[in-house]
Amino acid sequence: MKIMKLLENVSVKGVLNFSDIDIDHIAADSRDVRNNTLFVCLTGENADGHDYALQARDKGAVALVTTRRLDIDLPQFVVDNTRQALAIIAGNFYEHPAERMKMITIVGTNGKTSTAEILSEIFLFAGRKVATIGTLGYKVGRERTAGTLTTPDPIELHRRLSDFCKAGVEYVFAEASAHAIYYDKLAGIRANATIFTNLTQDHLDFFKTMEEYAKTKLSYFTLSNTALSIVNSDDAYGVKLLAAHKVPAVSYGIDNPADVFAIDVAEDESGLSFTVNAFDRIENIATPLRGRFNVYNVMAAISASMYFGIELSVIAKALESMPTVPGRFQTYEVKGRKVVIDFAHTPDGLRNLLSDIAEGGGRVLTVFGCGGDRDHSKRPLMGAIAAKYSDYVIVTNDNPRSEEESAIAKDIVRGMPEDTLCEVVLDRENAIRRAFDLSENGDTVVIAGKGHEDYMEIKGKKIPYSDREVLQKLTR
Repeated sequence: MKIMKLLENVSVKGVLNFSDIDIDHIAADSRDVRNNTLFVCLTGENADGHDYALQARDKGAVALVTTRRLDIDLPQFVVDNTRQALAIIAGNFYEHPAERMKMITIVGTNGKTSTAEILSEIFLFAGRKVATIGTLGYKVGRERTAGTLTTPDPIELHRRLSDFCKAGVEYVFAEASAHAIYYDKLAGIRANATIFTNLTQDHLDFFKTMEEYAKTKLSYFTLSNTALSIVNSDDAYGVKLLAAHKVPAVSYGIDNPADVFAIDVAEDESGLSFTVNAFDRIENIATPLRGRFNVYNVMAAISASMYFGIELSVIAKALESMPTVPGRFQTYEVKGRKVVIDFAHTPDGLRNLLSDIAEGGGRVLTVFGCGGDRDHSKRPLMGAIAAKYSDYVIVTNDNPRSEEESAIAKDIVRGMPEDTLCEVVLDRENAIRRAFDLSENGDTVVIAGKGHEDYMEIKGKKIPYSDREVLQKLTR
C-alpha cells in the first residue's frame, strides 16, 4: 500500500524526505519491524519509540511517523499525536474492517465483559454472526482465543477485525477500557452504538483522581466516536451523560426513569427474574445469571439488541438458556459449601457481589486480595467492604506484581474494623483451603478478584494458577 494511502485522515503537520513508497507492514515496536515497514514512534511511560527509530531503519523500516524531526535519512511524517495516528493508519492498512460490520463498544468500570457475553448469546440465538473483544480475549461465535489486553493495541485490533470480516462476522461487541480511550486506540472507528455500564473507582494508580478517570471515560461519548449511547440512568455519571445530550441516547435502569426498566426483581438459586418494560413492550425475563448487578447488564443488552432489530420475545428466550460468564458469579457446590468465583476487583464490584450473597442468608467467608502496582487507595476500601458483608475474611495474593505481598495485605487490613474476624494467608491456594477448613455445611465461600484468570503475576513472571483448579483439587 502506498504511504499516502496509509496516511489518509491523519493530521500531518510536517514532512521530511518525502517519497510515496510502498508499505508492506506497520509497526510500533522495533522488534516487530521487517522489510518495507512504516514505523510509528510512540512515547510511553518507560520508553520512547523515537529512540528506536535507527534500530527500526536497520531492520527494514522505510518510513517513520514521529512527533519531531529525527536525524535519519528516511521519509518522516510529523504529527502531534502518534498514538492517534497509529490507530488511523492501522484502520487504513486493513482497509477499514470496522466499517464493514456493526460495532458495539462497551464503556464502564464494571460489567463490560458480562454485557458483551450476554449480547453475544442473544445475537447468536437470533441467528446473527458475532464476535467479541475484551478481557476474556477474542471470540467468534463460541470459539475463544486468548488475548492480553481488554482493548488490543490498534494494529492487533484492526488485524483481528479484518479476520472477523473474513469469517463473515456481522456484529462485534468490544470492551473499551479507560486506558484504550486515553491512548486513542479506537481513533478512526465510529461505533454504531456504545453502552455505558457504570463508573466507580478504579485505575487511580494511572489516572490519579476520580475526576480524571471519569473525564477520560466520558470523553468517548462524542458523535465522532459513536452514533448512539445506551446509558445506565441509575449511575451518577450516566445521569451526567444523559444530561449532556452530546450523543443520541437510550437509557436503562431500575430506580430512575428510563426507556428500558425492570420491576419485580427477584433472585434465587436458579438465577434472576424480573419484568422488563422496554420501549413500552413488556416481557417476563428469567435467566440463570446471578446478582442484582446483572439485571443492569441484561437490560443494557436488551436495549442494544432491540435497537438492532431483535424482538423482545426472542431476547427473553435467549436469556433463559444463557450460560454463566467465565469467572463472573460462577457457583459451585463443594463438600456441602456453596462456592462463588468472581472477578470482582474494585470496591464497587466487591460490594455488589458480597451484598447480594449476604442477602441469601448463611455465613459468608471471603477470600480476596488486591493487585500490586495498582491503585493503593482502593485496598482499605475493599477491606472495609469485605468486613461489612462477610462473617470471616481471608486476605491473600492477587497478582502482587513487583510489590511485596505482605505490604498489600496490610493496606487491605487497614480498612477493616478492629473486631473483624480476619487472617492473612498469602499463598492463595492455602487461603482457599483455610476458608474450607473454617466453613461448615450451608456456608458460602467467596473467592474474589481473579475470576477467569489462569495465572498469578509475581515479580515480572506469570505463574500458572487458577481458582477453579484449586476447587477441583478440593473435590478429589
